[in-house]
Amino acid sequence: MYLKSTALVKNKLLVKIFSSGLQAISVQILGGVFFYFISIYVSKDDFGTISWTNAVSIFLTTILGFGLEQVVVRRIAASKGSDWAAAVFFVHSIVGFLITFLFLLLLNSMVKSQAGIYKQLPWFFLAQGLIFIGVPLKQFLNAKEQFTPYGIIAIISNVCKIAAAWFLMAEGKLYINTVLIILICTAVFELFGLVIYLVAKTDFSFKFHFKAYAKLLKESSAQYISVIFDISLSRMDWILLGMMTTSSVLADYSFAYRAYELARLPMLIIAPLILPRFARLLSLGSNVDIGYQKYINSFNVVEIFFAAAIPLMLNILWVPLLTLITHGKYGESNSWQFLILSLCIPLQFFVNLLWSLSFGAKKYKSVSYITVVCAITNVILNLILITKFGGLGASIAFFSTTLLQAGLYYRLVCKEIMVISLRPIIVFTSEAIIIYFISTRLNVHFLIQLVIAVVIYLVITMLSKQINKQHIYNFKHLLTK
Repeated sequence: MYLKSTALVKNKLLVKIFSSGLQAISVQILGGVFFYFISIYVSKDDFGTISWTNAVSIFLTTILGFGLEQVVVRRIAASKGSDWAAAVFFVHSIVGFLITFLFLLLLNSMVKSQAGIYKQLPWFFLAQGLIFIGVPLKQFLNAKEQFTPYGIIAIISNVCKIAAAWFLMAEGKLYINTVLIILICTAVFELFGLVIYLVAKTDFSFKFHFKAYAKLLKESSAQYISVIFDISLSRMDWILLGMMTTSSVLADYSFAYRAYELARLPMLIIAPLILPRFARLLSLGSNVDIGYQKYINSFNVVEIFFAAAIPLMLNILWVPLLTLITHGKYGESNSWQFLILSLCIPLQFFVNLLWSLSFGAKKYKSVSYITVVCAITNVILNLILITKFGGLGASIAFFSTTLLQAGLYYRLVCKEIMVISLRPIIVFTSEAIIIYFISTRLNVHFLIQLVIAVVIYLVITMLSKQINKQHIYNFKHLLTK
């Protein structure tokens, strides 16, 4: 009976991780492969332009979202009677997109700037805006833990994107304009794919109720500023680099940053799984039951164990591997930028756990306060450090802000929700840093350095019993119950 129960837990966990992982893999890995083709073929200046216009477009769609995305997920996950929230958000997205797109076209015709980053902005916003319209539909499925449908749609979309880029590269026709056409076409495909699936396979209703819309806006307004400032943490550095330095400098930094985002893939897989659980767990109060706290602390131990190993491995590979596959275009030129950014990976895993608990407990004002403080700090540090150090300064600013963010969320959660141990992130990260410097000083092939580093990391953590079977069992329990 116990074996059957254990097997059932494992099967549930694998299914949930696989279905959630489809989305993250399609967006992060396949999307990363697409931008790899672009970064290799087009010039650094053109790649910098693409990165800047994408960053501004994402920033604009975030402003248009009014903080509704997270509220919609929490509402639908916590109550079956809140499905209307996704339909309201869908209409909101369409109207906001159309108004902003027309405004950008008008502004572009009035200014008539010859700079590439400004000329291309309306059209890159068109591609990003179409994706934005599909967000409410995707979040409706995610809130119900139906991750597979959009995962399949996104995989098809990104495979087509890569194939088109490969074909155009072979034909010598991969330019900014053709990249733009690929992005717009695949965005249209994803949007229509979501609409068709929801109409055919779910009871989703597209009816719009104004009173419900006003209610949703009121709930999301508490954290709207938080959402705007939150996106500034991940894209303001790109925007400022594009305005304060050259497109080439931005290309180096954005390449390192995309690699950092790709390295967070496990977190992106797990995040949609834990938020609905915490929303249900904390729907009746802001305190976590003492019996359940052990599962959350074990979850923290296991995820930080893996999170600290990611930058250890990637930094050993960065210079030799990137120099090889990009023909020297990237690697050495942005190695320090990636090293500093990668130190944020364990912190980001920790912050995601703390944020999910805070959001599930409806600590909207506190979350907004933390985000605003961190975003303002990030902008100030970027303005100071980019001027002096360029892309390296942006990396330092991002790491400093992430460290501050982790500290503030830790204080909030420990004070108002539950006590979470700091020991895992301090110990695992410190071990990874020490092992990195030891292994990279060995005069052997970089792949041998990688194997030695991983073996040392595993041996130390296992022998010292920093992670054990109980931690792993509790980790699985939290994700499957």
